[in-house]
Formats: sequence, structure tokens, C-alpha cells
Amino acid sequence: MKLISRGAEAKIYLKGNKILKERICKKYRERELDVFLRKTRTKKEAKLLSEVKRIGIKVPILFDVKKFLIEIEFVDGKKLKNCLNKNNYKKFCKKIGESVLKMHLSNIIHGDLTTSNIIVKDGEFYFIDFGLGVETKSLEQKASDLLTLYQNFKSLHPEFDCWKYFLLGYKRKETEPVLQVFKKMLKRRRYI
Repeated sequence: MKLISRGAEAKIYLKGNKILKERICKKYRERELDVFLRKTRTKKEAKLLSEVKRIGIKVPILFDVKKFLIEIEFVDGKKLKNCLNKNNYKKFCKKIGESVLKMHLSNIIHGDLTTSNIIVKDGEFYFIDFGLGVETKSLEQKASDLLTLYQNFKSLHPEFDCWKYFLLGYKRKETEPVLQVFKKMLKRRRYI
């Protein structure tokens, strides 16, 4: 088993063709609270992976869920952030928009929607890391999902008009209220 990543919330291990995501103890929290948060967040992430797969979006196969551990398929591909180029960004961003549309219409928020959390394998997109995700009808949380991706596009891929092509896949009559909230959020952030 090899440690491949360590974030604020979890350690990620590679074990054969599986990823083990272990939520780490936060010593500054009271023990009971820490156990409760890690356990509920682990279950919530596993549930979101199942829900996203159910609506037809590719995610790693979920093998097992334990107290603080999720065991999922290792998707041997490349992060989208390392794959976007002038030849594919229009098609890729539109497809991402279509996937996020499905999630939002199903009231699923990714929570950390970036080009680092989308794996490209054989021309297919796999969404990973739903650790901050939630199920909600909140327009603000859906708009916040969009704001995270918008800022990611602008900071990591400024040479491409990713947002324009993302919107070709995402924008529908049903998403207009979300986009209105997004525009308000974007205006507020520009003056901070």
C-alpha cells in the first residue's frame, strides 16, 4: 500500500487497482465529535458516489465502506487539468457542462468541482472526490459549485474560453435560476 496523496481531510493510498481514502483524525476536535464527523462524512461520500453513478455519470466503482475508509476503483487516467489543450477543450468543457447539469438537476453538489477532480480515461470523464459534496436543492450551493469551477478554469486554463463551452452543456431553462445566483456571486467576489 502506497500513500499517494494527503489532504486536509484524508490520506489517499494506492493498493493494487484500488484507492483507499481514509479520513484522518483531527486532534483539535473533541474525540466524540471527530469520530461522528469522520464517520458521517465517509458514509455521505459513499452515498454520493452511488447516486452520481445511478444518474449516469462515471465515477470510480465503490467496493467497500468502513468506519472512516472508502475503498474505490483506481481509475488509471489523467487529471483533466493536464489534458486540456487547444484541440479538445471545447468538446471536453461542453461534456463537463452536461455532466454537471445532470448532477445539479438531481440536486447533487460536487463541492470541489475542479479540473483536478475529473479524470480522463479513454475519452471518458470520471468525477472523483465527493468529500465536500452534498444533496441539496439550494441554488446558492449549486452556484457555488459553478463558481469553484469558473475560478479553476480562469486560474489554470486562462488561454482557453472553457466557461463558454461549459455553458453550452450546462445552460438550460431549468438552470437559469442557478446561473442568476452565480452571476450575483461573481459580482460580489470581484469587489472583495
